[in-house]
Amino acid sequence: MRWGPLLLIAALLALEGGLKAWAAANLTPGVDRPLVPGLLHLGFTLNPGMAWGLLGGLTSPLALLRLLVGLGIVAGLLSGRLPTGRVWPLALIAAGALGNALDGLTRGAVVDYLTAPVLDVVARPLTGRPFPIFNLSDVLVCTGTLWLLLHARRMERRAGHSASDRCATSQPKENS
Repeated sequence: MRWGPLLLIAALLALEGGLKAWAAANLTPGVDRPLVPGLLHLGFTLNPGMAWGLLGGLTSPLALLRLLVGLGIVAGLLSGRLPTGRVWPLALIAAGALGNALDGLTRGAVVDYLTAPVLDVVARPLTGRPFPIFNLSDVLVCTGTLWLLLHARRMERRAGHSASDRCATSQPKENS
């Protein structure tokens, strides 16, 4: 079980590295290229910070933090002590964290190349700006996090059902 998630991380890092290299070589800042019109477009930016340019002056600390998170998760995966339901989502988060960490450490900024016009509709009224340009690493972190949240909710429900089942069976029966 340990090697599967690590192979996934390596494959996703290779894919993301290739996508970022392609984007840096072929996309132009400010030029929007529809991939799936209205849903997903290609754009380009070098982001020294996080979404919406937050913490842009902290490129190196952000890269180091991402690296530590990714390596910490990899160490956890190697330990074999993580609950089975958390292994795969954590592998996605590790791949995303490491993908953006490597960019920050090697380029001094993260290559972002995806835009979502449909998300602009939500972001503009809330922030006054379009939804940030993002990349596969960002998608992996968000997907892994959502997966963990859904898994936790499912486990809570199971625990709730188990507790109510125990309460129902431990109630003394009334004599009629």
